[in-house]
Amino acid sequence: MAVKIIFCPSCGEEVEIADLYEGVEINCKSCGCVMIYQEGKLLLLDTNEEFSLEDLESYEEEEEIEEDEEEEEEFYYDEEY
Repeated sequence: MAVKIIFCPSCGEEVEIADLYEGVEINCKSCGCVMIYQEGKLLLLDTNEEFSLEDLESYEEEEEIEEDEEEEEEFYYDEEY
């Protein structure tokens, strides 16, 4: 059972986090990048970038919301004609 599902900051694929504790090493199965959870953030070892979990959780949800809004606008204009 996954504790959290995030999106890999390198490739964008879903990564399941089974345990979330200080110092845990998380590997992306798709691209092989390694992240370490420390001080409430994920440290990407390849680039030393830090990411908050909230940013990585909402990555794809924001894209889906934008796509839905575009579809709604197109539907609205179709009804006018």
